[in-house]
Amino acid sequence: MAIHRPQQAARYDETVRLAALLTLLLSVGVGCTGDLPPPSPRPAIAIGSPDPDAIHISGTGAMTPLMTLLAEEWTRRGSIPHVLIEESIGSGGGIRATYDGAIDLGMVSRPLSSEELRLGLVQIPVGQDVVALVAHPGLGTDEVSAEELPALYRGERTRFANGAPAVPLLRDRSESANAALDRIVPGLQAAREQAYRQRRHRVLYNDRAMAEAIASTPGSFGVFSLSWLLAYRLPLKVLRLSGVSPSPDAVLAGRYRGSRELFFVVRKERLPRTTALLDFLRSPEVNVLIRSHGYLPARQESAP
Repeated sequence: MAIHRPQQAARYDETVRLAALLTLLLSVGVGCTGDLPPPSPRPAIAIGSPDPDAIHISGTGAMTPLMTLLAEEWTRRGSIPHVLIEESIGSGGGIRATYDGAIDLGMVSRPLSSEELRLGLVQIPVGQDVVALVAHPGLGTDEVSAEELPALYRGERTRFANGAPAVPLLRDRSESANAALDRIVPGLQAAREQAYRQRRHRVLYNDRAMAEAIASTPGSFGVFSLSWLLAYRLPLKVLRLSGVSPSPDAVLAGRYRGSRELFFVVRKERLPRTTALLDFLRSPEVNVLIRSHGYLPARQESAP
């Protein structure tokens, strides 16, 4: 469902609802069980006609907070056409919907597969999202080491190094945040795969579900978008990983490598109608906004 009202009001309502829900979950300790897997990909449909009055954007939830905030700024300046941020459908959904012509810009947070590359979509860098381990606010530690993390996922350990109980939560296999931590934690991917096979831990299929599960489960932790957390001011704890606090500054300095690239995909024939918005997103002042929201802006490159 598209947002058919002012973006600022929509984001405010969304933030209030999510914060209130997390507060309620933290206060009563209510958990959710039996999460359903994502739906099967729908078949391709005929290319649709673009909405002349709006640019429709959807895809990965990792980019939704950022684009909602930037769409507010676009609207505040009186720019046209209007920008409508659809509900998150994941990177794969954004790619397919862009190719089908259902949306103008697809938001993506992972590399395209060989099959997706054959679709001929143009890729436009937007920035980087910092990925972190996020925990219940009452967790009895502020840190986890790269050495102990795989053992926690395999179930060989049920407590952190300081003795605090540990309840790992998993994102689904297709979640791009997994790969961001796999690059910096040796053995994590294999440990996570073992946990999937043994159905050892609960699996969550989107950022909202993960946030709610962490908030409602004492001792829990899981992989999460730091930028998503900062944008919505979620009352969750960010864990240091082997003594390093995840942050945009730490990524820039090379102290922390848990990040993922964010970019748009667009059909070539839709580029002209999105040019003004894309130029706006590349502007130096918007790069400052991107950084203020916990993301890292893309390095400036020549426009497509």
